[in-house]
Amino acid sequence: MTRSETHHPIGILSYTGAQLSAVYGLIDMFNAASKSNASSIEATVLHEDQISSVGTTSFSAIILPPSLVDDHPTVSPALIQWLKHQHEHGAILCSICVGAMLLAETGILDNRPATTHWAITEDFAKKYPLVQLNTDKMIVDEGDVITAGGIMAWTDLGLRLIDHFIDHTTMLEVSRRFLIDPAGREQKNYSRFYPNFSHGDQAILKAQHWLQTTYKKKLTVPEMAEKAGLTGRTFQRRFEVATGHTPNTYLQQLRITEARQQLEQTKRSFNKIAWDVGYEDPTACRRVFIKTTGLSPGQYRQKFGYQSTAA
Repeated sequence: MTRSETHHPIGILSYTGAQLSAVYGLIDMFNAASKSNASSIEATVLHEDQISSVGTTSFSAIILPPSLVDDHPTVSPALIQWLKHQHEHGAILCSICVGAMLLAETGILDNRPATTHWAITEDFAKKYPLVQLNTDKMIVDEGDVITAGGIMAWTDLGLRLIDHFIDHTTMLEVSRRFLIDPAGREQKNYSRFYPNFSHGDQAILKAQHWLQTTYKKKLTVPEMAEKAGLTGRTFQRRFEVATGHTPNTYLQQLRITEARQQLEQTKRSFNKIAWDVGYEDPTACRRVFIKTTGLSPGQYRQKFGYQSTAA
């Protein structure tokens, strides 16, 4: 058979707590893509207790959807073994959001790049330290393994599989029909910086609280260390352990968070915003902003500003 005459069975695992809108939304997308094509995607909803009845049936892909009720979903060891068996026999294993937790249990993500929802980055990294996690990405496609980021990234994954199993033209048609942007989105357009205040290091916590009120001023690491009552080298080491960031990166995140809010809520020029949040050079602020959000200040305001929200 040619690629345009192939039927591709895809299994969507509906585990306990799985987001049903993602499960059935993917089925709708695949049905729409298959409707006018000789090639088709035949999606099947699989429940954990049905895996044994599926037996040795081979799937072209298996999808582990997100969950709205559990950041740490669990499945049986038998299902993990079944996923590994499917992968060994050619199935593309796919995860969305916290579904990556289940995929990581197979060990297949070890020493490989992957993504998941940005909000569980820290928990995921602690539990699966061998995974090369990059939660700036909405999709990480490794060919035999595809991981997708946020809760609604099932739309991005669906388009990617339609492109893979049917063709690019059909993918674009489905994206237009479902009003989904087919361009490569990035999670960092949406993710927010939430400082960690629960690490238990009181000296670092003291410095953090001070930074919350002074980040708009010209600050140095020695000043931060002094506020914490620590020597410079000890402060830097303990600060990074406690917060997951170097002191300078942490300071940048505080400033960019404020810049994002001002772009969303005001009409002020970016230069004025940059000066207000603590940058003497707006060009330097712009570089950090783009690196952090994946968007220029103008693009960010157009996407998230109150005018866009009102429209």
